[in-house]
Amino acid sequence: MEVLILNFLSVALYAALVLSTLCVVLLMAITALHWHADRHQRHAIAFDRSNKPLLMSYLEGTAPRMAVMRSMEEKPSEALRLLMELSAELQPSAQSRLLNLFPGFVEADKEISALESTQTKRRLQAAERLRYLKDESSTEALLDALDDDVLTVRYSAARSLAAHGNTESIEPILLAFDAEHQINWFRLIEIITDYGSSAVPTLLAVLENPEGKYSTNILNVAIRSLGIFMEPQAVKPLIHLLDHPDISIRLNAAHALGDIGDPTALTPVAELSHDPNWEIRNNAVQAIGKLHAENQIPILEEALSDPSWWVRFTAAEALYSLGQPGIEKLKEIKKSTHNPYAYDMCRQVIGEHEILDQNNIPS
Repeated sequence: MEVLILNFLSVALYAALVLSTLCVVLLMAITALHWHADRHQRHAIAFDRSNKPLLMSYLEGTAPRMAVMRSMEEKPSEALRLLMELSAELQPSAQSRLLNLFPGFVEADKEISALESTQTKRRLQAAERLRYLKDESSTEALLDALDDDVLTVRYSAARSLAAHGNTESIEPILLAFDAEHQINWFRLIEIITDYGSSAVPTLLAVLENPEGKYSTNILNVAIRSLGIFMEPQAVKPLIHLLDHPDISIRLNAAHALGDIGDPTALTPVAELSHDPNWEIRNNAVQAIGKLHAENQIPILEEALSDPSWWVRFTAAEALYSLGQPGIEKLKEIKKSTHNPYAYDMCRQVIGEHEILDQNNIPS
């Protein structure tokens, strides 16, 4: 029995020793990682403190390019990081001068080859870096990267293509991200709007949708993008889409027409205020408000009795946005209506705006 106890104790002590050793090794590894990260951060801060003012002077035209290059060329990886971070902070109009510095710290051929790397991190890095090198030779490789197995690599490749401004890439980008989820639409819209107004002809062609070439997902992205651009040429095709059998198309077409604000869209949009789908009714009422259509006050008044709380709220806000005529109508309805929902909504919106107006009075 004593022998068994001694053997058990020896095994337990050995296990404890092994665990203690592992803990020490793990602690040393964590400490080393923290030390390395802190050291890298200190170096990055020192590099930025030394070079960012020089870069700002270069952007203002008071420092020569060669002085900037000499200051940063000793640490090309830090220089590239700083240039990318600073570029993200600048408006597009201010980025062009900064882009002249990138070729000194990154090679297009090397990054193009890296798009075929087996390492996801390296492919993503290459797709991001090529955004700042407007080298036409990278277009084909970036288009191929739209088929990458990793979604983030595909998005980075699309952003780089948009930054290059080649409008022939718009259709492949749209087709590469043909997915139902709205979060995907919003990310894709963000990419398309990077092209600016140069994307409009392609988007208008998508709305025509010859032979059903494009899915409803792509159509919705084109519709919302044209609304963001407030493109007047899109008004007629968008009005035509108000009769589309797909709910999402009707919904987004009404939203875009409200954003564009063309009064010729008012009558067809107003007809959607009786659509069976509450979201479409809501967007129609919202568009009427954006179009400042005082002659549509009766429709907004009717919408105050809608079964949907959101439609009622949007109708009341739309009336208030019309100024004095709409505010007077809200007060009139509040006094005369027998509909408790309409009464509550008029009271709520009038009360909220009165509070906001009081808070905005200078003390």
